[in-house]
Amino acid sequence: MQISHATLTKGAALTLVSFSVGNLIRLATSIILARLLAPELFGIMVLVFTLRTGVELLTDVGIGQNIIYNKNAEDPDFYNTAWTLRAIRGVLLWLLTCAAALPMAHFYEKPILATIIPVASLAIVLTGFSSLNAFLLQKRLQLANLTLYDAIFSTVSAIGQIVLAYFIPTIWGLVYGLLFAGTVALAWSYFVLPSVKYRFRLSKDYAREILHFGKWISLTSIVYFLSISFDRFYLAGVVPLALLGVYGISRSIADLTSGFALQLSNSVIFPFIARHSEVPRAELRNEVTSIRHTLLLIAALGFSVAAAFVDLAIHIVFDQRYHAAGWMAPLLIIGGWFSILCSLNESTLLGLGAPRYGAIAYSVKFLWLLVGLPLGINKFGPVGGIIAIAVSDIFRYPAVFFGQIQQRFAFGWQDLFATLLMLVLFAIFVWLRWMLGLGTPFDSVFS
Repeated sequence: MQISHATLTKGAALTLVSFSVGNLIRLATSIILARLLAPELFGIMVLVFTLRTGVELLTDVGIGQNIIYNKNAEDPDFYNTAWTLRAIRGVLLWLLTCAAALPMAHFYEKPILATIIPVASLAIVLTGFSSLNAFLLQKRLQLANLTLYDAIFSTVSAIGQIVLAYFIPTIWGLVYGLLFAGTVALAWSYFVLPSVKYRFRLSKDYAREILHFGKWISLTSIVYFLSISFDRFYLAGVVPLALLGVYGISRSIADLTSGFALQLSNSVIFPFIARHSEVPRAELRNEVTSIRHTLLLIAALGFSVAAAFVDLAIHIVFDQRYHAAGWMAPLLIIGGWFSILCSLNESTLLGLGAPRYGAIAYSVKFLWLLVGLPLGINKFGPVGGIIAIAVSDIFRYPAVFFGQIQQRFAFGWQDLFATLLMLVLFAIFVWLRWMLGLGTPFDSVFS
């Protein structure tokens, strides 16, 4: 199969546009919602989102990844089977979250969770009945249509969430906003590829294929959930809800920097490699190397600037209640650098049909958090906890790198150079702002 470098470059450019537009909209939405609502409400929603993410990931069989990877994905029997499995799973997961609502309310001593969780979790059902067209577009590398889809969805859902929060400035404003966004996503998903029609169908052979490929995806999703959610569940029990809400805002801001690499990995690198998996390994690696080099150089500059100056932006756009995010976000952004390295590398392994290394990597990260987060909190308070979270993705890297060596698809020297460049640039920018009398991103930690 002929490799098209232009396809990879165009895909990266369109992903950058989609990511930039979507995250500008989400950032603006977060700022407006933070003005309208109290931090405690975001703390409650952190728990709701974490539970929802948990039940989805703990039962994930890689429906989307199957569509992108499987050679039969364009067969109506295949995508209808995949869609039916996802719809059934969505209903079952909603029932599971309803059952978990009361125990969570008792555990965290927040009675309102017993009512909020069943309603908010209806979003899982909406997702389950959404079409699989976005994954088909990724498989076909038709990213222009996917970019338009993301932009329209982000804009409409953001407007709805803000309007609802303005007229209902309580926790229910956020809950209804979540359901509104899910409804928009459900409806809009069917307009992207109107020629693709869905109906309930279960093919035994295709169901077996989906579940066979999904076994490692499922394990990866389980340890992924544990590694990305343990911090929220643990912090919810040891810090005030207001501080948990501020942490949630900080995580959202930090994820803006690492999110592009994750989106590029899922939308471009993974489907590109899966599509060209029969090409000689050395030739395929050479094609990925150049675009990866350019991406990491841009990311090194972006991460260093963001980490050095994000606290100033937070103090400008957020009110006093959220200013603790000013010292949290830089630490999380620096730690997020290692997340993008791992995400890029895991997407290549997934495209090559070797997802097990991702499961191992997230397991190591979770074990670190299990020990490091409580230790950091007990010894140094919230600062120690945030540092433990920030460095957690470093522990993912060795397992992923080992997998790449096994698959003859490693980028170790490129990753090392880009990491050193990012750290040097960060030090330079911090020194420049200190020379200008603007202090450092971490001054508030010691004040």
